[in-house]
Amino acid sequence: MSTYADRRDTRRIIVGPEFGISFILKGHAYQDVRITNLSSGGCFALVGARDARLFERGAVLEGLVLMHAELPKAPIIAAVSYVLGGRPSADPMEMVGIGIQFLGVDDTTQAAIDTWIDAATASQAQGN
Repeated sequence: MSTYADRRDTRRIIVGPEFGISFILKGHAYQDVRITNLSSGGCFALVGARDARLFERGAVLEGLVLMHAELPKAPIIAAVSYVLGGRPSADPMEMVGIGIQFLGVDDTTQAAIDTWIDAATASQAQGN
């Protein structure tokens, strides 16, 4: 698994509420999971605290799809890198942050993600 320094070596784009992912974890299907940032190698997602127990470090997310019109839809294999927050007695409305690392991305999908990141970076640099 990557170290903290490794996780921070790529550009991260802060994204709005219209960005999400879907995936399967331990037989559970998750749809429209909100992400708050996206990089070439992963993303940061928010899940309900009551589901946090399923998201231990190293857990594999199968068939992860980026749910935004401008992003590729090819399935990605990913894994949980880290979990922030959560406790067993958490209010069901509380959220837990999940760091997700992309592991299996085909070349075409990776190129499309990288192109989108480059365009978003340029747009943010111009203040748009």
